[in-house]
Amino acid sequence: MSDIQRKTGGNGVLDLKENLKEMPTNMHLFSLSMRALYTDKAVGTSTDAACRFRKLRDDTRNDAMVYLKYILPITTKFVMSIKEYFANYDALSYEEWCEMLPDILEETTTYKELAQTVKGMYEEMMVPLKRRQDEAKIIMTEFKDLQRKYEKEKKELEATAKAKMGWAIGLLWIPGVNLIASPLLASSADDDMAKAVAKLAESEIQKAAVLVVSETLLPALTNFIEGLTKAAGFFQVMETELQSFQENSAIESPKKLHYMRIRNEAKELKSLCQAFYAVLPAVRTDFEAIPDEGTDQNYVDNWLERQLAKTEKKRSMAQKFLLSIFTGSKGKAIK
Repeated sequence: MSDIQRKTGGNGVLDLKENLKEMPTNMHLFSLSMRALYTDKAVGTSTDAACRFRKLRDDTRNDAMVYLKYILPITTKFVMSIKEYFANYDALSYEEWCEMLPDILEETTTYKELAQTVKGMYEEMMVPLKRRQDEAKIIMTEFKDLQRKYEKEKKELEATAKAKMGWAIGLLWIPGVNLIASPLLASSADDDMAKAVAKLAESEIQKAAVLVVSETLLPALTNFIEGLTKAAGFFQVMETELQSFQENSAIESPKKLHYMRIRNEAKELKSLCQAFYAVLPAVRTDFEAIPDEGTDQNYVDNWLERQLAKTEKKRSMAQKFLLSIFTGSKGKAIK
């Protein structure tokens, strides 16, 4: 058995199955992390660190809108294309598959190019996110200093609140004074306790927000890109093997072994693609929940123009496929 056959027949298919299991989870973690920055992890206060973090978050929103409008539709189509690809093995008899081998080889090349193109889009998205990760780490250090300050202020406010409550209780027994002083001191104590709780809550939110960026959002996106890389690698190996079958049509045994091996895995692979596809509406919902007010539309449009320029160099089915999605979103005519 050749090295190529081992890759598609053994670990190659197993790796693809593992990727298809993990990629939806990583994609959903990425979208949930983006959404969390605008909800329960939203950073308030007017400190310099908090203002810088909000700017970092809002800059990331531009990438989120690019993702929602262009990258997610392409990813959705790519996942369904993988499912359709394996239908060639599941639905066709061996004789039918052999007759359609030239077309299947062309499809394989298309999906390889498509996987590489989609991977390139995610990698491009990673560049500004990684820069922001570095900035987030700096801000996190400042947040830790702020957290220590907040915790100190919290203790001071709690002590003040406790003292005021003690005074309020003591003054309850002094006629005349109790009617005025006790309610005022009790109210002031409640205010101090509320401020103490707010200080603690704010420090926890700041810590959580930076952790979302550095510990969840970027690792999830990195793992998803690795999955795309492996998917592209799988189609690269498949392309090479199918080319060898086409060039050496007399070699029947390895060809049939390849067909049977992939056919045996096709149903599960199609099912995994369907499960992946089922996660995508939730991912879209997460991104749609991010407020788009303040989005730099020029940033989004410029991203699209760069991608169109790149795909124009590729005279392939993948190019037409990508352009159809782009123009559907953009409403532009392709010459």
